[in-house]
Amino acid sequence: MAGFRVLPIDPALTEAVRNTLKSPQYGHPAHVERATGYGPCRACLRQFQTGKENRILFTYNPFAGLDAYPSPGPVFIHAESCESYSDPEKFLQSCDLFPLPSKLMAKIAGSSLASAPRQMKLKHQSPDF
Repeated sequence: MAGFRVLPIDPALTEAVRNTLKSPQYGHPAHVERATGYGPCRACLRQFQTGKENRILFTYNPFAGLDAYPSPGPVFIHAESCESYSDPEKFLQSCDLFPLPSKLMAKIAGSSLASAPRQMKLKHQSPDF
């Protein structure tokens, strides 16, 4: 069985981005814009309110120090401070934000993932696209 953990970006890192408008890991400039589409904030996992909230786009490597090869990618956070994500149940309830195949979502919803504290496991199967 393959497993994964859902963890927020470190609040100190997100506050550094908000204060400097730079990626703390790389020094690249961050970009602030009004939310124009769906997607979760990588700090709180709440969906952005399109046209109402500002979000910050910056370069982030979630595997810094864990792998010999850098794996940076673009992520969004709320421009205003938000409470860090801490609840696995909250993640499962917000899964409709992610374009996952319906059969996979049914397996997640029908499993005991909500009772697995901070660690969720899925059977390895090919998704139906």
